[in-house]
Amino acid sequence: MKKQVLVAGLLAATLCMPLAACGGSSTSSTSSSSSTTTSSTSTTSSSSKDSSSSEFDANKAYAGQWRGSVEITGQTVYGTAGGSEQMLDVNLNDDGTCEVKPLEAHADLLTDTGTWEGTKDEITLHLSSKDITLKVVDKNTLEGNAADFDIADFDTINFDFYG
Repeated sequence: MKKQVLVAGLLAATLCMPLAACGGSSTSSTSSSSSTTTSSTSTTSSSSKDSSSSEFDANKAYAGQWRGSVEITGQTVYGTAGGSEQMLDVNLNDDGTCEVKPLEAHADLLTDTGTWEGTKDEITLHLSSKDITLKVVDKNTLEGNAADFDIADFDTINFDFYG
């Protein structure tokens, strides 16, 4: 799998480099399918560990779709190239449930459901197979251990908020 990710990154970098060398703009876009999550109108306090503080609302801060990707690097004829490979989605529902779904190209990764709870510093997924903790980097970025999601050869998986 690492070779496939590396080859994909090298190909993307190779295709972008001639445009950059000619003074054109080099952009890379990734098409992703958007999934709509329906949610109940009732709110629950099960998503917040800090029940003593009414100031922080984990549902308001974290509920939605998070796309996980790993950083890739490699060598091309132009030098070192890098990028990211999107791997899976984590959907945090405002009713306290969650779902981990790999993208089609990575169907061999962890697929699971469960519940979640969050604090200002971390989110814990209580899945049917195991618990996974994600560190909050900022309001739109989470970081976790790639091996927790059955991703080999990478240390870290980064999650970006998709809405």
